[in-house]
Amino acid sequence: MTSKRIFSGIVLILMAIGFYYYAYKDHRNIATEGAVYSDTAIALKDSIVQNNEAFLNQTVTVSGMVTFIDDHSITLDDALVAQFATGHTAQLNQQLTLKGRCIGYDDLFEVVVLDQSTVMD
Repeated sequence: MTSKRIFSGIVLILMAIGFYYYAYKDHRNIATEGAVYSDTAIALKDSIVQNNEAFLNQTVTVSGMVTFIDDHSITLDDALVAQFATGHTAQLNQQLTLKGRCIGYDDLFEVVVLDQSTVMD
């Protein structure tokens, strides 16, 4: 009877450890991931308008001209908004290449939105 209790206890402990590692995975580091798509901001916008789910939650690299600057975001070619966790040093009308996670297409503003962005140049 005690061997069944010991075996059940070990199985329960192993299941708890497995659940812990399943539930608390490490966060993605977009800056070190390889990009699944690399093109201009306008081409990415056109691709997403045709197939909205194509690049959702994927790491992409885009290039374009900076058309708007905010404290924690940059707009490229009026087609893409890249959000940064920290500040950035971009300037207006500067050609940039950015890497970030595509979180979707904003129908209201008609732009693609990236988060966790980093400047590649």
